[in-house]
Amino acid sequence: MVTMISRSVTILLGAVLLTLSPGLSPAAENQTPSGLKIQADTLTYDTPTDTYQATGNVELQWDGSTLFSDRASFQQSTGDAVATGKVRLLKEGNTLASESLSVNIESQKGEAENAELFYKQKNLYVKGRKLAKTGLGDYRLEQATFTTCDGPSPGWKFSAGKLDVTLDEYGTARNVLFYVKGIPLFYTPYLVFPVMRERQSGFLFPHIGSSNKKGFSFGIPYYWAVSPSQDLTVDLDIQSKRGAGLGIDYLYMGNAGNHGNLAAYGIYDTQERRGRGEVKLVQLQSVASSMIFRSDFDLTSDRNFLNDYGETTGVYNRQFLDSSASLSWRRQAYLADIEGRYADNLNAPNNRATLQRLPVVRFSAMPQQLLGAPLYAALDSEFTNFHRVDGSRGERFILNPSLSYYRTLPAGVDLAARGGYQLRLYDVNNAGAANGASGVGLGWANGSLSAPLERVYEVGHGELQRIRHTLVPEIDYAFTQERSQGNLPLFDYDDRPLGQQLLGWALTSYLTGRYGKAGAAPDYRELLFLRLSQGYQLAGSRRDLLNVVDDDRDRLTDLRLEMRAKPDPRLTVALDSRYNPNLGKISTANAGFDLTDGIGDTIGASYFYGRNSLNYIEGRLGLSLVKPFVFNYTPRYSFDKGNFLESLYALEYRQQCWSLNFSFQERPGNREFLVSFTLYGLGSFGKIKPF
Repeated sequence: MVTMISRSVTILLGAVLLTLSPGLSPAAENQTPSGLKIQADTLTYDTPTDTYQATGNVELQWDGSTLFSDRASFQQSTGDAVATGKVRLLKEGNTLASESLSVNIESQKGEAENAELFYKQKNLYVKGRKLAKTGLGDYRLEQATFTTCDGPSPGWKFSAGKLDVTLDEYGTARNVLFYVKGIPLFYTPYLVFPVMRERQSGFLFPHIGSSNKKGFSFGIPYYWAVSPSQDLTVDLDIQSKRGAGLGIDYLYMGNAGNHGNLAAYGIYDTQERRGRGEVKLVQLQSVASSMIFRSDFDLTSDRNFLNDYGETTGVYNRQFLDSSASLSWRRQAYLADIEGRYADNLNAPNNRATLQRLPVVRFSAMPQQLLGAPLYAALDSEFTNFHRVDGSRGERFILNPSLSYYRTLPAGVDLAARGGYQLRLYDVNNAGAANGASGVGLGWANGSLSAPLERVYEVGHGELQRIRHTLVPEIDYAFTQERSQGNLPLFDYDDRPLGQQLLGWALTSYLTGRYGKAGAAPDYRELLFLRLSQGYQLAGSRRDLLNVVDDDRDRLTDLRLEMRAKPDPRLTVALDSRYNPNLGKISTANAGFDLTDGIGDTIGASYFYGRNSLNYIEGRLGLSLVKPFVFNYTPRYSFDKGNFLESLYALEYRQQCWSLNFSFQERPGNREFLVSFTLYGLGSFGKIKPF
C-alpha cells in the first residue's frame, strides 16, 4: 500500500505545484506593474496600500494561467494575491476550484480552502479542506481525498487526515483509508514514504499465490531507483513446496543507445535438495566510435528449470537456450567482428555432444566499384573454432572473394550477376578419416533478370485516391561447382555446399494505396504483397533448410506462395506456403489473420504446418460485447499430438477507473488461476492466485 499512496501523492503535488506556484510575466493590457492582467466589472487601486481591488466577474491572467472569481485583490508591495467567491484556476487543462485562494508571488507560498482539484493528465480528482504550499518544496494537505474515477460517487478513493510532504525527500501520512464505493476496506494510522518527482524507491505490492508445482507462494519485491539511468528490483520469493528464492532485475540506459538488462533468479529447491536458477543478460555497449559490444545470455542451472519455473508461453517448453557475445568493428567499407556462441540442448541428457562455436571471427570488405565500371569487388571471410566434449572438434576457415555486375538494359530490364570462389580449410581431430588438415575450393555464380512494370489507377473512393500496381517478373540462375567432399569434416550445412545448377522464376505483385483528404498530406499504405516462385534443377542436387526435399531427382522444386494483405486497417492476412507438384502435397504452410472492429473486439488465428514435423494452430479472441465485461481466449492446439499445448481464459470486469481481472491458464503439468485488481492511473494491486 505504501507505493500506491506515494505515487498518488507525487501526482497530486505535481498538480498543486502547477496551480499554486505561478510565475508572473508581463501581459499585454489591463495589467499591473507586476505584470498581472486584471479584468473585472469594477477595478480600483488604493495608493496608500498599493493594492488593486476587483469585484464582479473577475478574471486574472498570468503565465498561461487564468483565474476566475467573484472578488480578488493584489497587493503590489508584498506580492500577495487573494481570490474569493467561486474561485476557479485553469492551467493546461488542469482545474482548481475553491472557496478562496491566496498566494504570494515572491515566496510562492499559498493555500486553497475547501478545494477541488482536477489533474487532466492522470484524470486525478483531489478534494481537501486545505491544500497549502508551506515552503519551496514543502506541502501540507488536510482532510484530503483523491481518486481517478469520474462522478460524484467514485468507484474507489483514498483519504488522509493529514499529509506533510517534502519533495525529493520524504512524506508522512496520518489516518489513511482506502474506500470502494464509499465502503472503507483498508486503514493505517501512520505512513512514512519517499516522495520523488520522477521515480521512487520502495516496496512494491507483495504477490500471493498457489500452483501445482510451487504450492503456496508469497513474494516481497523491492524497487530501488539507483540513479536517473538505472534501477534494480529485488524479489524475495517464498514457496511452500520449493523453498525460498531470490530474483533480481537490473536495468540501465546509457548514452548513444547503450543499454543493458540483467535478470536472474535463484532458489534452493527443498524438493530436489539443490540450488537452481537462471541468468539472462542482454547488453549493447559502444566501446569506441566504431566499435560495439553485444551480449545475449540465457543460462539455467539444469535442464528442467524452465519446465518447473518458466511461466511465459513458448519458454517453458523450449528445446535450446542460445547465448552469445560479440565485439564488432566497422570503418567505411570494412566490417570485422568476433563472436562466441554457446548452445544448451535441454532435451539431451547432457551438453557434452552439443556443438559450440567459440569463437567465430569474421572480416568483410563491402563491394567496391572497380575503375568506374558497374563492376564491384567484395570479400567475406570467417574463422570458426568448433568445440564439444564428445565428438569431432577443430577449426574451419572460409575465404570467399566475389565480383558483382549491375546494369539496366534497354526496355527497363535490370541485370544483376555475381560470382566468386569459396575456399574452405580445416584442421580437426576426433573426426575419424577427416582428422588433420584438409580443404576444398568451389566456384559459384548467380544472376538474375527482372523487369518492373508499373501502373497507377485513379480510384477516388472515399479517402482512397489512387492505387499503384507494380508487377515484377524475374528469372534467376544459380551455379555451384560440384566437388567431392566426403573426406571433409561435417560440423554444419556450410560444410556441404551442394553442386548444382538451378534455374528459377518469380512473379511479384505489389498494390499500394494512396489515401488522403483535401488539404492534408497523403498517406501511403501497402494493400497487397503477393509472390509466386519456383525453381528447376538443371543438374546436381539440392537442399532446402526450410522445407522437406522429397527426392532431388524431381527436377521441379516446390511452388512457393507468399502473401501479405491489409485491405483494411482493421484486417491483416498473411500466408507462406510451399506445394510439392511431384507428390501433389503441401510441404509447409504458415497462415494467419487478425481482425478488429476498432471498439475492442478482436479475432485472429495462426496455423503452422510442416509435413512430418509439426501441425498446430493458435487462436486469439477478444470480446467486449457485454459491457462492462471483456473476454479473451488464447488456445494452442496440436493436431499431431491430439491435445492442447496451452489454453488461457481471461475475463475482465472493466469500469471507468478500475478493473478486476480473472484468468485461468492450463498447460501440461500445471493449472493456474489468477486474480488481479487495477486502479487506473495508479497501477495494480498485485496478483492473487487462489488456487
